[in-house]
Order: sequence, then structure tokens, then C-alpha cells
Amino acid sequence: MFRFILFFILLIAIGGAGSWFWTSNTNDASEAHVSNDIDTMLSQAKVGDVKAEYGLGEAFRLGKGVEKSIPQAFKWYGRAAENGHVQAQYELGLIYETGVGIKKNIARAAEWYRLAASFGHLPDAQFALGQLYFHGRGVSQDYVEAFNLFEKAARQGHPVAQHLLGGMYEEGWVVKRNFIEAYKWYTLAIPGRERAMAVNRAYDPLRSRGYLIEKMNKFQIGRGEELAKAWRKSP
Repeated sequence: MFRFILFFILLIAIGGAGSWFWTSNTNDASEAHVSNDIDTMLSQAKVGDVKAEYGLGEAFRLGKGVEKSIPQAFKWYGRAAENGHVQAQYELGLIYETGVGIKKNIARAAEWYRLAASFGHLPDAQFALGQLYFHGRGVSQDYVEAFNLFEKAARQGHPVAQHLLGGMYEEGWVVKRNFIEAYKWYTLAIPGRERAMAVNRAYDPLRSRGYLIEKMNKFQIGRGEELAKAWRKSP
């Protein structure tokens, strides 16, 4: 019971913290845009080049080649997002959620997260939207929808989502208790342990799995290992 209460408190406490952490992991493509000549990107962006619009958003957010300016980043992310750039849609939602540089608007954040998440290949957006549903921020509170979004993110390798899924299965939170599934998700989160713990030091899948093992028999542990191994091999 104590671990369940602790798990619930930690899930409440995380709020939107994970979102900013994941945004810091800028992918290679966006870094390439940031390193491009700013004048060239400006010229391209003015004629509607969506990659240049996103690149300018990154440049202003990170202060690379230009003076750091969240309002300017917001402007260019907004243009790219309107033109269908999925990562820009997520970044726009993140700025709305945190209210850094602009007026906070959680409902608008949810709209942009939902759009970015709908494309299915951006786990950060799925996880961020799941957080809003879990806490009822900008949307009606819906633990089942939060679980579904966490699962989508977890299936794409998001270690925080994987750790939370493990905890939900272990404690039977909005899903039938299943130690084998919990073991699987904790195991899958272990390679991303440092990234998960950077969000919250308590999000340690190795330690969580250790506690879980104390409640499992050898068959369950073996089955959990099999499922984790099969998951890693799946395309």
C-alpha cells in the first residue's frame, strides 16, 4: 500500500516536468537547421519553407545564431505548426503549457499536443497529452485516456512512460494488476534509466523492478523476461 501511495504522489508531482526534459533532446535534423545560416533560413521561411520556419523556431529557442527569444521561437514554431510540422506543433504546445515568454494557456497546449500526437510517431507529444489528461489540466480528467497515451509513448521507447506503465500494471491503477506486464515495462525502461531519473530521481526502473521481483515467482519473472526480449526483437 505504501508503494502505491508513493507511486501516485510521484505521478501527481511530475506534472509537466517531463516535457521540458524531452524537448532538450533536440534531434540531429533540427540541430542541422539551427546551424544553418540564419539569413538563408529567414529568406526561405518568408516564402513558406516549413523546415526553415521550424529551424528558426529552434534557433530562437536555443539562442543559436540569434539572441534567445521565446516569443520569436513561438512565432516561427507557430508558422511551421500551421503548415503541418509535427515537432513544431509539440513545441508550440509546450510553450503554451509552461507559459514561458507568452501567456499560459493549457487548453491550447492540449490542442497542439493532440494534433502532434495524432500522427502517431512523436512519443513526447503523446506523453505530454497523457499528463494533461491524468491531471485534468486543459482537458477533462480521464485516467484511462492518460493510460492509453502513456502506453503509446512507451511503445515508442519513452522511458518515463515505460516506467509509469510498469507502476500502473504493478499496482492495478486503471488496468488489471499484472506483475508480468509490470516487469516487462520496467525492464524495457532500464536502458533509458538515466533519462527517466533526470525527470524524477524516484523514476528508477531498475529499483522498481527490484521491488517488484520480491512479489513474483520464478515463472512470472521468466515470462516477464521473455516478453521484454520479444519486444526488443520486434520491428
